[in-house]
Formats: sequence, C-alpha cells, structure tokens
Amino acid sequence: MRLGARSILVLLALLVPSSALAKELVLWHAYRADERTALEKTVARWNDKARGQDPRIQLLAVPYDAFSDKISAAVPRGHGPDLFIFAHDRVGDWAESSIVEPIEFWMTEAHAGRFLYKTIDSLCYKESLYGLPLAFKTTILIYNKALVPTPPKTTDELMAVGRRLTDRKAGRFGLVYTNTKLYFHAAWLFGHGAVIFDKQGKPRVNSAEGRAALNFARDMGGKHGIVPPESSATLTTSLFNQGKAGMAISGPWMLGEISRDLDVGLAPLPLVSSTGKPAAPFLGAEGIMMSARSTQKKAAFRAMTFLASDEMATLRALGARQPVANREVWEHPKLKADPVLSAFREQLDTATVMPGTPEMRVIWAPYDIALEKVIGAGGEAGAALHEAEQEIRRFLAAQHGGAKGNKAEATP
Repeated sequence: MRLGARSILVLLALLVPSSALAKELVLWHAYRADERTALEKTVARWNDKARGQDPRIQLLAVPYDAFSDKISAAVPRGHGPDLFIFAHDRVGDWAESSIVEPIEFWMTEAHAGRFLYKTIDSLCYKESLYGLPLAFKTTILIYNKALVPTPPKTTDELMAVGRRLTDRKAGRFGLVYTNTKLYFHAAWLFGHGAVIFDKQGKPRVNSAEGRAALNFARDMGGKHGIVPPESSATLTTSLFNQGKAGMAISGPWMLGEISRDLDVGLAPLPLVSSTGKPAAPFLGAEGIMMSARSTQKKAAFRAMTFLASDEMATLRALGARQPVANREVWEHPKLKADPVLSAFREQLDTATVMPGTPEMRVIWAPYDIALEKVIGAGGEAGAALHEAEQEIRRFLAAQHGGAKGNKAEATP
C-alpha cells in the first residue's frame, strides 16, 4: 500500500516529538489573576517584536498542583515545553534528571548582574545556572493596624503584644501562622542561628540552636501561647479577617485574601531577642527555565532574557505587584512608594535561600512531624529532633543508594 504525501506528513507529525516540529516557543506557566495578565502582556511584547530568527511564544497555563509532575513526565519524552516558569525548589532534581538546560554558556556578567544576588543564586546547582529569576516569595509579618498600631521589632515585643491580644477562651490570638510546617518555622530556626545542613552537606537538625528555636515556637503555640493550637493557611486568613488575630505570618499569596475592610500593614519579621539575629524566613525564587530537550535553545535563551529584562520586570511589578528579581526595578518611584512591595524587598535582605537540592526534599516531612510532636502535642524538642534527624539520614542513605538507578530511569 502506497501512502500519499498528506498521509506521510501526518505520520511524521505523530512520530516526531512535538518540540522538533514546533515553529513557536512553547512556554508553560501556572500564573493566575493579575500575574497571568502581566505575563501575557510581556509575551505579547515579544510576539510583536518577533521577526526573522525569533519565533513567537505560545503560552500554556498548567495547574500548579500538577505542574512539576507534568514537567518531569513530559520533558524526558520530548513532549514538554521549550520554556517553563516554576519555583526553584525542583532545580536540583531536574538538573540531575537532565530535564533543565544549564544556561551559563550564554550568560554574561551583564546578564547576571541585573538580578538581586539571592534570587539568581537560588537557581544555581553544582556550579551551573539553570534559569533566570523573575520574582521572589518569602513570608513576612502582616498586622491589623487597629489592633497593632506599630509592628514589633523584636520577639520579646512580639510576645508582649501577642499576650495583650490573646484571649484563648474567646478565640482571639495575638499571632496566627502555620506553625507546624518547616516552611513557616524556618524564620525562627535561622534566627536562632540553627542550620539544616552543616558545611559538609550533612543534615544537622538536632542542634542546640535548633532545639532553642523549637522551644520558642512551642512557647508561642502551646497551651498558654499566643498562636492557635491548630494552625493552617485557611485558619490564618479566617482569624485575621475576622479581627480575631492581630498579626499573621504569611506570604504574598495571602494579600488577595485579606478583607478590604481591614487597615493592614506589612513589616519584616522581628529580631530574635535571645540571639540578636533577624528572623530569616525561607526565600523562594520563581525562574524561567529551559527544557533540555528544546530544539530551539538559542532562541529560547533570547526569549528568557527578554522576559526577565528590567523593562518586562517593571511591567510585572506595576501591573501585578509582583516582587520582582531585578535590582534596578526597585529604584522605580512607584515601587519605592508601595508599602507592600517595599516590605517584601526589605525582608529579602534577611531571608535564607531555600535549598533547591534533592536532599532538601527529604527534610520536610520528618521536620514537620517533629514540629507537630512538640508544638501540637507538647513533646520534648531534643527527642523529636533526634528522631527527625535519624529519619532524614535513613531517607538520604536510601536516596543516595538508588541515585544511579533513578537517574537512569529518568533519562531515556
């Protein structure tokens, strides 16, 4: 049986990976609302200018909860995007699995110098750079000005203000945050001088400093504390909006959920009184990354630099109030005058870059369990952290033992 020309073309389209036939650069993202609108505007600017060697960008929105799994499944098979925007915490996994393309070959000092150091550092893994930062996220103190006219500067002040506002029988609290999750506990952890990994890269969660941070969190969240006994993101927003919590610790994602009836202020988290160190919450960066399977890498890098440029960052900052990664953009008068964005920019200076390594993924569950045992159940900090560290070491031993096999499976 002989195939016609049209049938042959159809057959080729089915057999050849989509990226090889694409005339456009495909960009996946998980932005919503104002952030999505701002991204669409920046892409439209590129598409208006795309001529000759520069292909147009085709945007595809992917639900956040499914995003990382889709990237991990699609890219190795050549069916994923040329570019994608995601948090930096998966960089290590994707680098080890040859899913993301290192871009230092194309980088210059001018490219790198455009960004706030911590944001570009977050996208590095094993001496290579795997993306350009677009924005950053960190937690911060949000306060109801009617209840807390002036934000506390130290944890001693935080506790004093919190005790004044707390009436546990009436369901009123000085502070609310998700205190049994490491992501939110990190501010106190690093503020007490603790670490998660030592200088040799080994887990070190059961330290004197780590125990002090956990005891502090227990004092705030225990039976007589200023934080509700059961905390969650939903409860944080609910109590704060009802005027039943004077202060909250959360990130930029909460801002759109706060009642417009409240007069709200934002401030960096306070100094830890016992150490004199600032609370140092985790810093996360959202970066634009290149698929290792893209067939249009030079064009993809040009698109990355355009979308991460100062001009496009200004558009996103003003249009979506996004805390952008570009250094010069923060000199814009409107950003300087924006109390919300200015507070996040100030918090970045003391924030701790969240490791984007495969080892970090092993830390979360055991540490969260330790937090629950101590804060939620009143357990002893040393015993809980010792157990967590032993569990982490077991996980890491299993992870390293199967690393070669896992990499072989992930890379066809």
